[in-house]
Amino acid sequence: VGQEVTLALQDLSGVEQTLASLKGRVVVLNFLATYCIPCRTEMPDLAAIQNEFAALGVQTIGASTDSAEDRNKVLQFIKETKINFPIWVGASSADMIRFGLGAALPGTVVIGRDGRIARAISGVVNQSELRTLLNEIMKPTAVAKVEKRSAEVSSVPS
Repeated sequence: VGQEVTLALQDLSGVEQTLASLKGRVVVLNFLATYCIPCRTEMPDLAAIQNEFAALGVQTIGASTDSAEDRNKVLQFIKETKINFPIWVGASSADMIRFGLGAALPGTVVIGRDGRIARAISGVVNQSELRTLLNEIMKPTAVAKVEKRSAEVSSVPS
């Protein structure tokens, strides 16, 4: 927690994607695999979080330990679990350990706008706890936006 992290994996089109490209957004990075039953169980909760927080600058990313050659399995997993966020492939247990999760799937890391780990969650995520955490992380930004809006309103001539 508090450490800045890097990760570069391929998306399902074979294009390299990086966490660095998402700096400035809050990222919910979920490590998963198509064969992982607990991973399948938590997908509806992660999809709900994506729906609820996307407009606020939160991006959920699935980092699958499946390889690029397993693209069809990953696509089937997305279809079956109704995933509504990008899946990157080629993650490893070494990546999970580097993020402070250990090697067991699933694991989720919440990364703040500054690119630093805010929380590492080993095991299946709890949607209400994740929502509470995201609301806490989003608070300073929400307060700043309200203050800015108030200043803009007061400067309008009457």
